[in-house]
Amino acid sequence: MIVTNLLILGKGDTPYSDRNPQRLFEHAQRAGFAVQRYDYHKISTLHDFKGERINIMFFFPYTFWNANCETPKDTGLYGTSAHAYRLLKNFFLNIRDEITHHFLGREVHFVIPPEYAALDRDKIETIEQLQRSGVPTTERIHYHCLQDVLEQITPERGIFIKCRYGAEGKGITLLRDGQWRTNYRIDGNLLANYGVYDRWPFTDITGRQALVKQLMENEVIVEREVLAPDLFHGKKFDARAYVVGKEAPHMFVRINDHEKVVTNFSQGAEVRHHPMTNLPQPYLEVLVTQGVKAAHAMHSQFMGVDMMFDGDETQGRVVEVQTFTDFPHIERFNLAEYLVHNKGNWFV
Repeated sequence: MIVTNLLILGKGDTPYSDRNPQRLFEHAQRAGFAVQRYDYHKISTLHDFKGERINIMFFFPYTFWNANCETPKDTGLYGTSAHAYRLLKNFFLNIRDEITHHFLGREVHFVIPPEYAALDRDKIETIEQLQRSGVPTTERIHYHCLQDVLEQITPERGIFIKCRYGAEGKGITLLRDGQWRTNYRIDGNLLANYGVYDRWPFTDITGRQALVKQLMENEVIVEREVLAPDLFHGKKFDARAYVVGKEAPHMFVRINDHEKVVTNFSQGAEVRHHPMTNLPQPYLEVLVTQGVKAAHAMHSQFMGVDMMFDGDETQGRVVEVQTFTDFPHIERFNLAEYLVHNKGNWFV
């Protein structure tokens, strides 16, 4: 009998953020995998595996990130540091080399390739990577000054300014006709950060051009707002597909009031999981097709892909990809169990 080898790397910084790798570890154990789980800095202490093929599953490297990239004493504007992104990118390249050396001569399969593990942290590089593979994305706006951006705002459609290297819904600013809002903290006449574990509430900054100019002096991306079709009584929505290999075994939609800036659950959104999304079949088909295409464009066998629709199902646009996507609640869909029992989809 051939035993499946699985090495799970990464440890959360709270019991909540650690639940997904632990859940996968426990399901793999029960299924008879030869499975080990370590944080990245303990690779040198790994036990050996039997057999030639070793499958590697990355989870987010909280220990490294918290110590080197998003530190409490960081005075820079959140999500605008190319240095932090390069540190994360090089971290995974070094992990690749360490694992390859540790299992020298063995067949090592990375579910998430180390060369692409950090890419989704760079929103500009991500859009360019997706577009090269023909994946529809949000419309990026190029600019030279604030006026170039303001001229793109219409009564119907606003402009998003997002920190280039951010995540978790932090560092977002929306400029609409007559309403500007940001979830950076406002400290007098300056933009600042909330704490690493704080909520990042939105603040009205309508007309405060000096704050927007300050933001645009940093590494940001400017995108045209997507206007969702009226499928949920005038509310905005986005949809996520969980991609595993060539399949999308689960999806959900997040629905929020139009005046809300984002569709995050933390901003009051309603979350509906498949098969209770009430999203028409043509939209679901586009979500799955483009979700799988986006994950493959990022060279990953496992990814969360977020999509919005600009008008109708023919205008689906990938707004974000998540290499280290959160797992759904097990009452909605047990993703860890699915991964273990459908290993052929991602151990390719």
